[in-house]
Amino acid sequence: MPSKRMKAIADWALDRFAVKQIEKSLMDRRVAKGTWYHGDGAALFLLFNLLLITGAFLALSYTPSLEGAYPSVRYITDHQTLGWFVRGLHYWSAGLMVVMLVFHLFRQILLGGYKSPREGTWLIGVLLFFVVIATSLLGYVLRWDERAIYGLRVALNLMYRVPVIGESLVLVVQGGPHIGSQTLPRIYAVHVIFVPLLLLALVGYHMYLVVVHGITGPTERTRPVASSEEQRRLYKADAMSEERGEIFFPYTAAKSGAMAGVVFLVVVVLTLVLGPGRLYPEANLVEPSYPMEEWWWSWYSALAALLPPWLATTFYIGFPIVLFLLLVSLPFLDRSPRRGLRNRPVAVALVSLCVIVILSLSSLRARSPWTAYPRAEPPPVPDGVVLSPQAEQGRQLFAQYGCNSCHPIDGHGPQFAPDLAASRSILSHAEFRRYILNPPEDIAMPPYEGRLTDDELERIIDFVMHVQITRHR
Repeated sequence: MPSKRMKAIADWALDRFAVKQIEKSLMDRRVAKGTWYHGDGAALFLLFNLLLITGAFLALSYTPSLEGAYPSVRYITDHQTLGWFVRGLHYWSAGLMVVMLVFHLFRQILLGGYKSPREGTWLIGVLLFFVVIATSLLGYVLRWDERAIYGLRVALNLMYRVPVIGESLVLVVQGGPHIGSQTLPRIYAVHVIFVPLLLLALVGYHMYLVVVHGITGPTERTRPVASSEEQRRLYKADAMSEERGEIFFPYTAAKSGAMAGVVFLVVVVLTLVLGPGRLYPEANLVEPSYPMEEWWWSWYSALAALLPPWLATTFYIGFPIVLFLLLVSLPFLDRSPRRGLRNRPVAVALVSLCVIVILSLSSLRARSPWTAYPRAEPPPVPDGVVLSPQAEQGRQLFAQYGCNSCHPIDGHGPQFAPDLAASRSILSHAEFRRYILNPPEDIAMPPYEGRLTDDELERIIDFVMHVQITRHR
């Protein structure tokens, strides 16, 4: 009797909540077979939900104000039970979501996944890509540390340069003519309310289009497809075939879920091993700082730094616009009937080149931290050099203000900037002073005017000149 009663209750629930119709439309449908790495979409969906869940828990303790934001993040990280773990899951999920988005984008370009009748699926995906990239910046602004204020100033500077509406955009984001009490609550509201609602709508519609139009099937990947009608016929034949098709649940779901599970394990391992994202000192609206950007932005920073100064600013604002227009127009520019990896050598070459460039620039950025965020260790004293007390103070300040993040001393340290102990020419005291306070425009070094007191500047110059003069004797 109990089993019959439970079955009756289950049947009632399935009927009243229309679960059977969902099961029939989604789970029991036949689809064309895909390989395991087609689970990148499932991985993205899992990361998105993980971000929503962890973000909701973080919002319980976060204070969106200039005075309370940084202390609340510090409290979550250091004192709240498992706060570091929740924040770590949120941080690494955000970073890996950017990585998986790029992977998903490149895979669709390789396969020709934007070709008819999937143009709409592609266009919604492009919107998703840029919304996620934008909110990844907003997210780390909420920490309100030195990296946050630096990223916010960069973003506001780019907005200001947008023609016609640039100044209005800055005023809307700031909540006034300057960064103030209205700025952080506005960014918080956009990040936790407006963007998630927009993403939910876009993700839901994107998944609906994937269900309707399917993935790039096995037959499509091996022969030209001239029209959307031919694609639909081939996809239906693949889905109904015993060799090239399968039932979505459990077969396709298991393959997609396996990749999503691996990505989730990577997030957990990164959180346990590396912890949440580094929290820099609290944001300072008076003194500028130049910390490194988040790791998923490093290639972009490196590319901009390699450009001539007159072009770098235009690149920062122009590149996203050009990329957006190019991606949106791609389905309409590429009219070739060929799909699949083996039939698209030009796409393979372009994607391979992009991957090489991104990895190379990221590596360069990691090895050459030209934003000069301080390293903890002061530079070593070269052999045979004895520092005066004033020069020793300068050596400590040399590390405190990030000079050793770019300049090596006697071959020790990063090799991006000139070695101050091995320089062939000895600058005068006045020349050093001018160089530190206002470097030449073609030098990738921030100006230190207003950041150093006169005494600190003198101590740093004492150290550098002491090392140079001693080494040249």
